[in-house]
Amino acid sequence: MADGKNLGVASGALRSDDLMKSDGGDAKHAFMAAFSAALDDGSFAKLALGKFRGKGEASKAVVTLVLLKDVPHLKVVTSFPRKDETKTYKIEEGLSAIGSSIGETYMSATLFSTTRDVRLDYSRKGVPHLAIGKATLKTSEPEAHDRKKAYLVPPDRPYLKALQVADAEGRIKPSMQGKYRQICRFIEIADDLIKDSDLKKDAALTVIDIGSGKGYLTFAFYDHLTTQLGRRCHMAGIEMRGDLVDFCNRLARDLRFDGLSFVAEEASRSSPPHVDIIIALHACDTATDDAMALGVRGDASLILSAPCCQHEIAPQIKDTGEGLQGLIKYPLLKQRQADLITDAARALLLEASGYKVKMIEFVSTEHTSKNILIAAVKSSHVDRVTAREQYQALKNTSGFSTHHLESQLKDVG
Repeated sequence: MADGKNLGVASGALRSDDLMKSDGGDAKHAFMAAFSAALDDGSFAKLALGKFRGKGEASKAVVTLVLLKDVPHLKVVTSFPRKDETKTYKIEEGLSAIGSSIGETYMSATLFSTTRDVRLDYSRKGVPHLAIGKATLKTSEPEAHDRKKAYLVPPDRPYLKALQVADAEGRIKPSMQGKYRQICRFIEIADDLIKDSDLKKDAALTVIDIGSGKGYLTFAFYDHLTTQLGRRCHMAGIEMRGDLVDFCNRLARDLRFDGLSFVAEEASRSSPPHVDIIIALHACDTATDDAMALGVRGDASLILSAPCCQHEIAPQIKDTGEGLQGLIKYPLLKQRQADLITDAARALLLEASGYKVKMIEFVSTEHTSKNILIAAVKSSHVDRVTAREQYQALKNTSGFSTHHLESQLKDVG
C-alpha cells in the first residue's frame, strides 16, 4: 500500500487524495469516515481486523454486509483458535462497535472496497498510520440470508439514481434500502389494486399525490403507470414546500416525464372536477381526511392513504359506559386507541361513500409505527347502510362527536 496524503473528510466522504498520515484520533476518524462512505455509496466489500491486543483469547475478525429481511446489517465473524463467533448489527450499531474495537482490541484494520483499500495500523507505541492502495476486491454485493425477492421496481431506474436511492451503477445504496423497499411495497400494492379497479385500460389516468414531498413514491408511481403498464397519465404532486416543488419539477423535466408536474398548495384547496387515483402517504393529521374527501368528491376509482400523526380524536374519547375507562386512563394507550378509532372511522366513512376498503401493512414496524395503508376501491357492491350504522356505533362507543372526514363528506351524496 502507498502512504496516504491529506487526511480529511469533505462533505461526509473521504477521497483517496484527501488521505494523509496523521496521529491521534484523526487517522482513526478518517478510516471510520471512509468505512461509512463505502457503506453509503455501495462500494463496501469487507473489513478485516487483526493484530489482537485485547483481553482474553486471541482472535481476528472479518466484517461483511448482509441482508436480513432485505435490511442491510453488518455481520462480524470473530475467529478464535477453536471456534468462530458471529454477530450481526444494524449499520449504525455496527459502526460504533467496530470503531470501539479499533485501537483497543485490534491494532490493524483494513477496509476493502471496490474503489480502493484503506489500512490503519498502530505501532507498538500506539501511533496510528494510515495508508491507501488499489482495490483488491471487485464485488460489493451483500450476502442475502433470506431468499432474494423480485421487486416490480428495477433498481436501475433513472429517477432512483437522481433521487440518490441508487448509485450511478444502478445499485441501491445500503442507507436507502428502507426507502427502496417502501417504494417497491407501495408499487406492488398499487399494481394489484389497479387490476381490481374499474379503471378503463385505454383511458388516460388523472392522478393526484397529496403531500408528495421529495417525490420518491410520486416518480415511482408515474414511472410504473407509464413505463411498466403503458398507461397514459396526467399526474400532479401537491406539496406545500416550494423548494421541493421546484426540485421535483426540474427532475420531471430532466427525466422527460411530460405528464408529471408538481404544485405548491394545500390539499384542502385542491378541487379537481374528476380524479382517477388519489394518493396521500403520511399526510399529517386531517390532511389525510382532506385527501380522502378530495377523492370521494372527484369520484376517484382508487384512494391510497397511509395516515401519519393523528390528533383530532384523542381529546374527544371518553368513557361512555362501554368499559373504556381502564384503557383510556393511560395516555399512551389512549393515543394508540385514538389512532385505531380514527382509521376505523375513515374506513367506515369510505365504505359509506361506496368504496371497498382494505387495511394493509405498508412497511414493517421495524422501520415505522405508521405502517397502515388504507386502500379504497370504488365499488357498487358495498353495503353503505351497514357502514353508516357501524360508524355511528363507533362514535357512540368511543365518545367522539366530530371527525374531519365526516364533515368534509356531508355535502357528498
